[in-house]
Amino acid sequence: MKKKNQSLLYFKNLYLVALADGKITREETTLLDEFAHKMGITPQEKEVVRENANFMEFFVPREMKDRLQHLESLIQMMTIDGEIHEKEYRLCLNYANRSGCDQLVLDMLIEKVAEGKH
Repeated sequence: MKKKNQSLLYFKNLYLVALADGKITREETTLLDEFAHKMGITPQEKEVVRENANFMEFFVPREMKDRLQHLESLIQMMTIDGEIHEKEYRLCLNYANRSGCDQLVLDMLIEKVAEGKH
């Protein structure tokens, strides 16, 4: 898969987690913008993701290293506003399960990400 396609799929996952609780906070927008900038995603591409959010599915990378790295990014998005909403958590758990991880691994990664914020 081309790097650009993979970046767009990653960004889409992040957007879905940000949107899970029904609103995107200022903190989530800032983090989405940071990820988009790092991944080379244009404002037009971000808009396409936003417009199609209701029709999108989660993407799970093939490599376990990529899966875990991406799961950490999803957790960062989930916890950026200081709250973990149930829908956000369920989306991350769904992603973790599809990645071959269980709830214990997800919860440990949430703790790791939370500790990194202090």
